[in-house]
Amino acid sequence: MYLKIMPQNHQKTILIAAPGSGIGKIVTEKLVKDYFRVIGIGGKNSKEFVEILNQNDYSIDFVECDYTSESSVIEAFNEVKILTPKIDGLIIFVGGSLISKPIEDVSYSDFRKVLAVNLDSTFLMGKEGYMWMQEQGGGNILFFGSTTGLKPSKKKMPYGVAKAAVHNLTLSFAQEGAKHKIVTNAIAPGYVMTDRHIDELQNKALESGDSFEDILLKIENKNPMKQLLKPEEIYPLIKLLLTTDHIQGQVIRIDSGQILG
Repeated sequence: MYLKIMPQNHQKTILIAAPGSGIGKIVTEKLVKDYFRVIGIGGKNSKEFVEILNQNDYSIDFVECDYTSESSVIEAFNEVKILTPKIDGLIIFVGGSLISKPIEDVSYSDFRKVLAVNLDSTFLMGKEGYMWMQEQGGGNILFFGSTTGLKPSKKKMPYGVAKAAVHNLTLSFAQEGAKHKIVTNAIAPGYVMTDRHIDELQNKALESGDSFEDILLKIENKNPMKQLLKPEEIYPLIKLLLTTDHIQGQVIRIDSGQILG
């Protein structure tokens, strides 16, 4: 008799906010390959990315959403609830430093924009996911912080403030969610070699006259391990935090020791 054994993750559904982001792209593909069901929510870039994956024999549902609008987030979650009766995990990749200015040049509009994209969006989607998991009896939430939220970076003040707040948001969700079996953690990556960062560094090389290789070397030399962090190297930690029952309220730094100087 032939018995077909399905992979352990086959029945787990993961909701990903911003599957078309730098780290999100790699994680989305890997989760599907690891037999998770993936549903994405996001804007135009994420929608186009999911469409490309689906043309290549993936099967990912997608719902459009403006992360910074409460009504849009609520509507998006209501649409997701039509697609699935429950979610086992929620990952929020939304974010970005957006500006690079000294404090005296940061306008209030700049400040609010960075907080809206990084903090407001995380709260709005995190809250909707939290309430859903509260009703269904548990789940795993994964936020994305940054080493900039642990140690300031020059000309990145609004981003650092937003990510520090995300770290505290993680602790609050974990503290209050524990009794509902909601596991909440955050990953605080250092500089990750996403497609967007590579494009930025190539432009920087053109503007400065330095070679792309020299610029990469400078980044490598900022951490004790002298290496660059790639999105796929974060995935094992992401998978662990999406399935753990015992790691709770942690902001886990993954940066090759960059923050140590």
